[in-house]
Amino acid sequence: MKTNIRYARAATLLLFITSFLFFGSELLYAQQQQTTDSLRVDLEEIVVESSYSNITIDRAPLSVSYKLRNPHELISRPAATMDELTFALPGVFISNRENYALGERMTIRGLGWRSQFGVRGVQVIMDDIPLTVADGQTIMNMVDPAMVSRVELLRGPSATFWGNSSGGVLHLSTRPRADAPTFQYRGYAGSHSSVKQELKLNTNIGNARLYGYGTYFETDGFRDHSAARIFRGGLNFEKPVGIRSRLLIRTAFTSMPKAQHPGALTAEDASSTPTAATPNFVSSSAGKAFDQGMLSASFIQEQMRGIWDVTAHAAYRDLDNPLPFGYIGLDRLAGGTRTTYEFTTLPFDLNFGAEVKFQQDDRLETDNIDGERGNDVEVQQTETVTNGALFGRIAIPISDRLTTSFGLRSDWLHFNTNDEIGIAQEGDRTFFSLNPSAGLAYRFNQARWFFNFSTSFESPTTTELVNRPEGGNGFNKNVEPEKTIGLETGVQGNQGRFSYDFTVFAMQVEDLLFPYQTEENGPTFFRNEGNTRHYGVESTVGVALLPNLQADLMVTFLSATFNNGEYDGNDIPGVAPFRFGSIITYTPGIHNFSLDNEWIGSYFANNVNSIKNDSYTLFNFRWSATLENIFSGVTVNPFIAIQNIFDTRYNTSVAINAFGGRFFEPGSDRNFRAGLQIGF
Repeated sequence: MKTNIRYARAATLLLFITSFLFFGSELLYAQQQQTTDSLRVDLEEIVVESSYSNITIDRAPLSVSYKLRNPHELISRPAATMDELTFALPGVFISNRENYALGERMTIRGLGWRSQFGVRGVQVIMDDIPLTVADGQTIMNMVDPAMVSRVELLRGPSATFWGNSSGGVLHLSTRPRADAPTFQYRGYAGSHSSVKQELKLNTNIGNARLYGYGTYFETDGFRDHSAARIFRGGLNFEKPVGIRSRLLIRTAFTSMPKAQHPGALTAEDASSTPTAATPNFVSSSAGKAFDQGMLSASFIQEQMRGIWDVTAHAAYRDLDNPLPFGYIGLDRLAGGTRTTYEFTTLPFDLNFGAEVKFQQDDRLETDNIDGERGNDVEVQQTETVTNGALFGRIAIPISDRLTTSFGLRSDWLHFNTNDEIGIAQEGDRTFFSLNPSAGLAYRFNQARWFFNFSTSFESPTTTELVNRPEGGNGFNKNVEPEKTIGLETGVQGNQGRFSYDFTVFAMQVEDLLFPYQTEENGPTFFRNEGNTRHYGVESTVGVALLPNLQADLMVTFLSATFNNGEYDGNDIPGVAPFRFGSIITYTPGIHNFSLDNEWIGSYFANNVNSIKNDSYTLFNFRWSATLENIFSGVTVNPFIAIQNIFDTRYNTSVAINAFGGRFFEPGSDRNFRAGLQIGF
């Protein structure tokens, strides 16, 4: 019954969004008919959008990675999870857990390592809609990686721009190329009974642009009790409003009525029976089902002295999450507004702004009776988070080539809980953080050198605060935000067919939020303990060996260790010290061949460094062809993708500090996808 309600909600929301955008675009088009300039041409320029500031890449005093997906990759890469898009980017490490109930595990320079599910410590934005809510939680299930056309990555602490939980920023865009087909279909099927269907729209209505997508994905999963079914959709609208103003409306919706949770395995089970699931996860029907919708609207106006930008966004989430130790239900409302003003007539760059975010979680936790909600209520409360911030940034040109910049942001966060079954033991928490940054950038003819000092902070999330070792309602009063200070310097550039990026960095995290468990398959608790230090080198090289042969290589070295506290000198678990990624693409005529390689060094699974996940290397192959003359005005692209060509046995991720030795989450064996893309 509840599944039918979810489908009805999804259909109703998508119908509302489509109607709203269509009729809104018609109304705005009618108002602008007499002011349209037929000689006007809008040209796209590459900017660092993930900083929420109009900084061009050649002037950015920080480490930035930029990936524009080419047509062959959009056709042939299954892109079921985000690691397929980022394995050749420096700094970011995304582990595909083969578990849609938990989602991918992501770290940037080692930050975010403690996350047991979802993403912590870093910000994720999709089409200018923050997926990271006020308390710092990020849910990656909203992203269909196959729909992402562009990836931007800020690899260092970025709280000056983004506030809470900004150890790095991943900015994703689903905006298609201007010359993309009006309608496009892609479908594939393959191993583990996986099926994917995709539809894309890209059109103009007058001088307005409308683009979006709808996708369906279903799989039985590589492991037992790991099946998933996901519906995703998005619709985006862009239109000039007057001569110097623009209106942008973004929407996204995801319904995941089924995502089974197989749990983690011991080292012996992961090696001998990697497809197995943890028995009590099966008996308790562990998994996740949710609906989530998001909406954002931006108004950008070019004024006499600068550019004014105001954005508002809102989201809801309806979650059911049965687990062996209980049954968690969550209804979330979240959103916020942000306004910035950027001066354009001064001899230097100056922008400032303000931001407000809110989050309200209605939480109900009971016992789990054979996969159904029990009557024994453990937690029933409403959790509210409010975040207010003021920020500013100035960039002063010292010469034609050298620019210095300074930024500052202040954040105030207030957590409150209203216990519905008693008196909350600790119902309020308030945090304040001040985060400065400073940088230098020097432009050469075909390159730039930069130096950057930056900071970030990460507050405990509501999920982490509500888990009290002593039990009961309210918030844990013994945990505080962790703070990060980072330094980095590097050079990025290109020379003809050769591009490169080389960066050295150092970071220290203080008052570390430390996860631990007190019983097998039980909840995860947190406390502040010690510091961590992160040092590393990141490098990428892109070479056009021949006009039809391209090679892209990435190498990352990272040392991340505990400093002070119980585990002084030990490596941080879940963080690979060495990574290598490469993509070689060959395009003879209408055919396109790609070979991907990823090598992940061994890393520890627990703080005491007694359990290690072995290193592994994977090879993936893709082929696609472009057939343009079969039907008039129609392009047909068949494709084949083979993952893990050599059938390597490996563990794709680990459960950090898991109780009972169940650390390992096995990765898939050799698997295939074959499909077709049609554009018209």
